[in-house]
Amino acid sequence: MRVVPLLALILGASVLGAALPGGGVVAAGVAPHTVVVPPITACSEINKRKIIITRTSIGIQGAVTTKNWRTSQWATSVLDPMYRLSSSYKPTNLVAITWRGVISPKGGYLLKREAAQALSAMFIEAKVSNISLKILSAYRSYATQRATFAKWVAQSGLQQARKYSAVPGHSEHQLGTTVDLGSLTGVAWSNPKFPTSPTALWLESNAYKFGFVRSYPAGSANIALSCYGAEAWHWRYVGKDLAYEIVCSAQVPRIFLWNRQNGGDRVIGPACDSFTPPDGYVLPSPSVSPPASETPSETPSESPTESPTPSPTGSEPTPP
Repeated sequence: MRVVPLLALILGASVLGAALPGGGVVAAGVAPHTVVVPPITACSEINKRKIIITRTSIGIQGAVTTKNWRTSQWATSVLDPMYRLSSSYKPTNLVAITWRGVISPKGGYLLKREAAQALSAMFIEAKVSNISLKILSAYRSYATQRATFAKWVAQSGLQQARKYSAVPGHSEHQLGTTVDLGSLTGVAWSNPKFPTSPTALWLESNAYKFGFVRSYPAGSANIALSCYGAEAWHWRYVGKDLAYEIVCSAQVPRIFLWNRQNGGDRVIGPACDSFTPPDGYVLPSPSVSPPASETPSETPSESPTESPTPSPTGSEPTPP
């Protein structure tokens, strides 16, 4: 993958060149293109595809298995209404974690060990800043998501359900690296004011330092590129280096990961110098791959990804 020279990272947007429609820019004066990144299918097109329901399965017409889902490559898997995991996929190294972020056999949630350890560290750091986090949802199996989606179909009809619930196999929660996070004492995740609450703002500023990225950022352009509505509570663990590169790029994770899979340029966003690289981070050496290709703006989705289920505390429903 070709990357922006180190000088561009240090100086920021002033030395950058062409703007990309999904956010970020690539360096001016780059080497000749040798690879063209295929455009990712537009969310507006994916959402027109039929959902096929049988007695034993639910699927989206034309959906295909995502790349890089194997154990050592899970961080770069793209999951959206087009790309999915198999129904039999279950992540390895799942450990139990409590709703307060403590790894314990008595925990009611499951996460891959790497994600659980990073999340525990983030909970501790948040508390130092007087932010009390709690887990609302973590790993969900294919079977759990199938039951959830079927419930929404029965309740709201198929077309409405797909706006608010991920079809089984397409949920990032099945990776075992994704959590929905809320506040223990502050504004509830379901409150329209949650995205501007101290908890949500702290996560926006600090979660990447622990390896987590927000899969579905706000803004009509971002929503059109992520295929789901804005979710300030939904965080996916990808590791510190990758999380830093994603927030630095100003791209939605779906677009960044697609470009990464297909050898696109590393993108530097205009505010990259405001983010702190992880300890020991080494900027990759430049190569001669082409600039990242992104899909044009699409009709924004109005929906969150998945449907509520009862909270383990009984106080509020689990977020999508």
